[in-house]
Amino acid sequence: MSQVAPDASGNGPRDCGLFFLDVIGQYAPDRISVRWCDTPRATNDKLEALIEQTWTGEMERARQTERRLFDGRLCRLVHCEASEQRLELTVGAVSYREFLGTNLRQAHVRYLYGGDVLANPLGVSAALATNDGFLIFGRRSERVSHHAGRIHPLGGMVEPPASSRETPDPLSDMLNELREETNLPDSCVRECVCLGLVRDKHIVQPELVFDIAVDADAATIRQSFGEAVDAGEHSELLAVRSHPSVVVNFIEQRFGELTPVALATMLLYGLRHWGSGWFAAARGYLRSVI
Repeated sequence: MSQVAPDASGNGPRDCGLFFLDVIGQYAPDRISVRWCDTPRATNDKLEALIEQTWTGEMERARQTERRLFDGRLCRLVHCEASEQRLELTVGAVSYREFLGTNLRQAHVRYLYGGDVLANPLGVSAALATNDGFLIFGRRSERVSHHAGRIHPLGGMVEPPASSRETPDPLSDMLNELREETNLPDSCVRECVCLGLVRDKHIVQPELVFDIAVDADAATIRQSFGEAVDAGEHSELLAVRSHPSVVVNFIEQRFGELTPVALATMLLYGLRHWGSGWFAAARGYLRSVI
């Protein structure tokens, strides 16, 4: 994946401990554009053999644990350009099998063959803000392939559209994931803003982080998520009070349970709502105590 070059907005890859922060911004849906690219992922025979070996092993483990493993179509992030006004994404085709065999299980291959061999499927995650002042996160169930049992934002992957005449739509995929994981209808969404692009430092998968405000309270969402299509993605939903000190305390107390993307999502949400002073102070304090 081509990196974002630093610009006047301060965007550009930066090391934030557990994650890389590539883009910071506040992008409304009409400020995000997506372009399709047919350039394939770089590869070689040794890497393809490793991907196949990894996939075969994971399929066997899935069979033994009665866990479903599906080689779905995903969207690889090829390039990203960001300014204060716009976020421009270039994506191409990739599969879950390629993701599993590179980023998810063999991310070190980027040191052997270069970063372009990674699948880099574009993910979407949400800071889901309720109308009674909470942020909703999920605890990943034991059936998922990565970060089982840990606290993670609601979200998923960007998928190619059914028609080749259409372009992928990260916002639409984000809302689909929200509906499938919480049973919330799209009509509940009051606001949706993209806060930036981050990468878990271990698997380096690019992830768009959204701030989504909904007309629903935390108790209703937590009680009804069991009826959702993909409720099995999470064993429970957690509600965190949307307050500057409460969020910092939650991160400190639950740090070992948080995924890197969950940490990034909380910090970016705080940056938007409580300012750069809170963001810098929170990062500094957390570095000193964790």
